[in-house]
Amino acid sequence: MRVAMGGTFDLLHDGHKALLEAAFALRGAQVLIGLTTDRFARETRAELHPYAVRERNLGRYLRSRGWARFVVEPIDDAFGPADDLPDLDVLVVSAERARVGKELNEARARKGMRPLEVRAVPMVLAQDGLTIQSRRIRAGTIDAHGRRRTPMAVHVGTDNLVKVRAVRRVLGDVFERVRVRGVAVPTGVPEQPVDQQAAVGAMNRARAALGDADFGVGVEAGLLWDASVGDYLDVQYCAIVDRAGRVTLGHGPGFEYPPAVIERVKGGKTVSEAMAELTGVREIGSKFGAIGYLTERRMDRDTLTEAAVLMAMVPRIRRDLYRG
Repeated sequence: MRVAMGGTFDLLHDGHKALLEAAFALRGAQVLIGLTTDRFARETRAELHPYAVRERNLGRYLRSRGWARFVVEPIDDAFGPADDLPDLDVLVVSAERARVGKELNEARARKGMRPLEVRAVPMVLAQDGLTIQSRRIRAGTIDAHGRRRTPMAVHVGTDNLVKVRAVRRVLGDVFERVRVRGVAVPTGVPEQPVDQQAAVGAMNRARAALGDADFGVGVEAGLLWDASVGDYLDVQYCAIVDRAGRVTLGHGPGFEYPPAVIERVKGGKTVSEAMAELTGVREIGSKFGAIGYLTERRMDRDTLTEAAVLMAMVPRIRRDLYRG
């Protein structure tokens, strides 16, 4: 099977490696790698290593993986030799360049050649949710594995210090450096969310808070009806959105409220108001929370909120498993 692929391969990173892995994973693959010339590469980027350096580094990596069935050729346009060679079978491209496969097959059809099977490889994301790119590595924003090297800016859609503190603790543990601040935003849901309104409110908060930050975070608690127990459970949702628009969602543990609280909520009060009436603790939600009172301080609202934030971070912590 003859496989074609192309790229600049400047500052080899995990995105390049995923692309190469996909090509060489094809059974019996003989891989033609088009390496952009300096002239062609500089049409879209100001800085890069010279062709000879990129070719040498690419060859070293390929040989280190034990891949021997390859040829590297210079290309000076988007298709290289792939629109002239009739015996090619597969084109491997990154997902963001899948359109090149369509255009290449149209060019081949005009020359009377059969189309290539196009394999689009999912993009490899950095910690901040944006793609790993050589230019971002060169700028010092990320490393070759997508780890952030500059502080991560995080906006939390609330002025509630408990939520801001929880986000700071969780993301501060995941990333090397973070700058977290709260931003008062509208939720777009009722003051006392019920069922899906809690997740929607969290996502609304996250998107409204993002601004010029790397992440926008929204946290919203609500009452979810659980038919298996015939009652409402309090569940706190967290949504995290990045600058690419991708949202990850998670929630923390759920627990039942005392019947007197649920009755007050059905009468139009919020959970926070109902708990304040029941316990005599004003603004309980901004202190240890209902969970702190109900568990006799075995868990407080900080811990409960941190659990929700951590669950929303799962696909971002193990992003290699969620790619595509």
